[in-house]
Amino acid sequence: MTSRIHDRYLLRQFVRIFLISIVSFTLVYVTIDTFEEIDNFIDHEASILNIVRYYVYSLPFMLTYIIPVSMLLGTIFSMGIMARRNELTAFIASGLSLIRIARPILITAVLVTVSSIFFNDVIVTSATIKRKEVKRYDIEGRARSNPLLKENFHYLGENGYVYLAARYNHQTKTLFEVVLQQFSGNTLTRRIDARSAKWINEQWVFNTGFERVFESRSETVHAFTRLSMPELRESPDNFVEKEVDPENMNLRELRAYINKVRKGGGNVERHLTDLYGKFAYPIAGSIFVLLGIAFATGKRKQSIATGFGLTLLISFIYYGVLQVGQTLGYNGRLPPLLAAEMGNLLFLIIGAGLLVRANQ
Repeated sequence: MTSRIHDRYLLRQFVRIFLISIVSFTLVYVTIDTFEEIDNFIDHEASILNIVRYYVYSLPFMLTYIIPVSMLLGTIFSMGIMARRNELTAFIASGLSLIRIARPILITAVLVTVSSIFFNDVIVTSATIKRKEVKRYDIEGRARSNPLLKENFHYLGENGYVYLAARYNHQTKTLFEVVLQQFSGNTLTRRIDARSAKWINEQWVFNTGFERVFESRSETVHAFTRLSMPELRESPDNFVEKEVDPENMNLRELRAYINKVRKGGGNVERHLTDLYGKFAYPIAGSIFVLLGIAFATGKRKQSIATGFGLTLLISFIYYGVLQVGQTLGYNGRLPPLLAAEMGNLLFLIIGAGLLVRANQ
């Protein structure tokens, strides 16, 4: 079998098992989730169409977790089949290295990784938002909020300002029962409590309240009936923008949000961990391929059951390590980049070591 024939043969085996794995894991995921949500669907008399829409929008999020596992399973099975048929032994005896033999899978893994980064950034984030909207409004029947009238209003502004209000009316451009806090780093330096704040002549004017200024251990308080604050950069148009949870932001939105929090002196470790974490799952697919090649070409021939069990074991350990790293990043115990990629770094070292050993 020549190299080109071998490449096509191995790639065909890998792609076939990879696609079958994606479909199989997706069906398992949907089945389990349906059993968890069935009571909710029945209680709210959800239509079949809305349930289908819910799972269509859930699919991109599922694929984030399923693709790396499917790549591992495809590698173990496709390379394992060649090992059990002694085809690997013949190729190695002819002078081909293990890396050269597995080159079609490695190239495919890199392509899938790059594609997954763009897929997660463009498709997954928007689909996740729509999935939550379908569940909240179409299935559970909750009333859609009026973008011109917001209750329990919260907005992170520039220069360390945080806006809190019982409600905001965009038609009158007024905040009611408003609290304005100003931070320097994590330290509260100023607080304004007012009955209302109205946008007048291109600036916010606060009515009837108290202003507190905190310096060292002292506090200065004075009452006011009218307080103009031209230094505030936020306008009513900023307040009416659609609010997106940082977890559902794409890379561009999350970077902008992090810069905004950083300029305000806030803690950005959690958000940086989430930002770097968006690359963790796509990269995991290529690392899983390295592990799959090493395990499938070991001295012990892997059976189908052993290969499947090994795939699940590696996946559970990986996702567990990833969650631990994420928690350490949120708590500031590890730098955000290291925390987000701790699982990938650990498994890359293990995979590279096993691959070098298997190639000897």
